[in-house]
Amino acid sequence: MIKLKRFLILVIVANLSFFAASCATGEDPPAPALDEINGTLLAARTGERYFEVFDGTQWTDLTVKGVNVGTSLPGRWYTEFPADIQLYRSWLNDIAAMNANTVRIYTLLDPSFYRALSEHNSDPDNETLWLIQEIWPHDEVPELNLYDQDYRDNYLEEIERVIDALHGSADIPSRPYRAYGNYSADVSPYVLGILIGRELEPDEVAATDKANPELDGYSGKFVRAAAGQASPTEVWLAEMSDHTLQYSQSIYSHQYPVGFVSWPTLDPLTHFTEWEEDGTPGYNDREEVNPNVFSAGPENEAGFFGAYHIYPNYPDFMNNEPAFAEHEDDQGVFRYKGYLNQFMAIHPPYPALVAEFGISTSLNTSHINPEGLNHGGLTEQDQGEMTVRMMRSILDEGYAGGIIFEWTDEWAKKTWNTEPFMIPWERQVFWQNAMCPEQNYGLVAVEPEVRSEEELYQTWLEASATEAFNPPDNRPESFGKIKAIEVGADEAFLYLTLTIDPGNSSGSSGIPWDELGIAVGIDVGIRDAGSFAMPLHGLPDLPTGTEFLLHVSSPEQAELLVVPSYNRASFNFKPEPAPEANYERIEALVNRERITPDGRVFPALYSDESELKYGNFIPSHPDYDSTSHFFTEGDSGRIIFRLPWMLLNVSDPSAGSIIIDAGDYSELPARDELAYGNTKGLFLYSATYSKAALNGEQAVDIMSAKPEAIDFEPRRGNSFNEETEPYLWNGWEEPRYRFRLKESFEHIAGYFETIDN
Repeated sequence: MIKLKRFLILVIVANLSFFAASCATGEDPPAPALDEINGTLLAARTGERYFEVFDGTQWTDLTVKGVNVGTSLPGRWYTEFPADIQLYRSWLNDIAAMNANTVRIYTLLDPSFYRALSEHNSDPDNETLWLIQEIWPHDEVPELNLYDQDYRDNYLEEIERVIDALHGSADIPSRPYRAYGNYSADVSPYVLGILIGRELEPDEVAATDKANPELDGYSGKFVRAAAGQASPTEVWLAEMSDHTLQYSQSIYSHQYPVGFVSWPTLDPLTHFTEWEEDGTPGYNDREEVNPNVFSAGPENEAGFFGAYHIYPNYPDFMNNEPAFAEHEDDQGVFRYKGYLNQFMAIHPPYPALVAEFGISTSLNTSHINPEGLNHGGLTEQDQGEMTVRMMRSILDEGYAGGIIFEWTDEWAKKTWNTEPFMIPWERQVFWQNAMCPEQNYGLVAVEPEVRSEEELYQTWLEASATEAFNPPDNRPESFGKIKAIEVGADEAFLYLTLTIDPGNSSGSSGIPWDELGIAVGIDVGIRDAGSFAMPLHGLPDLPTGTEFLLHVSSPEQAELLVVPSYNRASFNFKPEPAPEANYERIEALVNRERITPDGRVFPALYSDESELKYGNFIPSHPDYDSTSHFFTEGDSGRIIFRLPWMLLNVSDPSAGSIIIDAGDYSELPARDELAYGNTKGLFLYSATYSKAALNGEQAVDIMSAKPEAIDFEPRRGNSFNEETEPYLWNGWEEPRYRFRLKESFEHIAGYFETIDN
């Protein structure tokens, strides 16, 4: 009876905020379910493989179906946390509508997030959304040593602040780069777990271990690292985890499962395909954090777990290890499932949670996967189907569940092969790099606000009614005539629309791809450099140099070529003047060549960034394709392009900056290493050409075929008009954007609904 009274008192105290929040409606929200075990309050705990939650009468297994929530909005960095309760309410409502049961956040957020979570879970009509709260350590580690005294002390203090905030008992003064404010909403009854650390880099592990050789075990009351077996890094993780429960127990008599964050780079498995030719481990197999050294201490009632970020396309050993290819799912070979299987086989008897997995919908990739689960370059439909495929394997292999990365696109993100080209770095949040995989992982698109045609497109050229320059034989004089050129810009793309007169060819008013093609030379604003000719017979020289050539011979063949001296895939960033037409493809390295100690060769893989995809990129269109670059508008003769800014070497469209660097580079430059300048505006030299002499072939190698020009613009007689004003878009300091559920949302929601909690 004494224990029961104490339990009821603690529940009432712990939930005053819930009852206060309900006063406005006059309804009593349900009290969060808490159990008391040995004087400790628990809402969640871990078993051998799964999380368990208390429903008021009994403990039941919970399969984690979650989503990671990042909060950087366009124009803002990660540490500029939104203080918008309506935003968080809408996100939580949609996450619940996706049939998820868990949200994971990476660091302490603004108090409004916790109020929104409290309100959501207090509504009896809502299913509970459990919270996994990570406590993020600073990225900058002095001398890479996690045991640096100030670094360690600051992290211990941050742990205590976060625990206080979760219990609605924190008033944190303003501080840089961290959330602060009055935390009055007690969400502790909804905490499924606390995560310690982040993805540690091998260099951090190596430096920490070298600097603290005397640390080889930790015997905490709540979390332990096996004596004589643990590394100093593992001791640090155990100590921080132990302190988390020690503090919550001593102050609040409350515990929650605590775990550490890791990734395949630090797993204890040996991946020989990641090793160097000289027989030494490569970067992604050099160090480890071994889950087998950790265990719960004698006073731990809530349990321990491991949280792992596991993607199908990185590190390279995910693709290359032969044993992974021996595993299949119902769609065939699935190396991702093979890794999950091998890692689970060595995992100790506490839950292994796949805390990050997902698919990016960027227009380009930075790693290629044999089963097509590439790091970017995939549609929203692909995102849904591939995410479900991974989640099925996660559950099949006995993991505690999965948390999808991530809820919304974040423009503040970077990828290794896009970071060097977003310059200056401090302004990258003002625009969306549609080619950057890390910026486009969201199940919710965060994209430029829809503009009206009048607002987006500027009629740059309205052609005169003069005769076509050189119509093919037996074709009307208007055949292939360029009637108009429209240009527009937003936070993600340059838009270009050409209106072509089909001359009623083939009985259609659409573009007759069997008879003509289109080429557009693009001068991004470096007037005296680039090619001063286009690869078409009968076309006059260009008045300025062009760095790029946009070429379309059919919906199945379209490309953006570049002059060799400005091809960033070859690390050339300063175009040189050339009188002749000379353009090449942009083929960027994405998977490096690997040669293993036993002589196996995994060749380098490249992404053809020149390839432009046909499809409608208007989200409301029934044939919407999120990875498309151009489409034709019915029978209007209009062909509409969108070109991502990075594809044109525009480094900051919000300020009109382009890359201009004469340096000699043999590899990817570092962040902010490349020089840049301001564009003088774009010139667009457009032309149509005839396929009459090409034996009916639609696919055209324009550089070798050099077909006959039909028409060109801007034009004055038989020459390009040198007096045409360039197109220069307006910059911005506040990006305009909107949220949109991607096509993947419904697919994932349908699958999540089938998973029994």
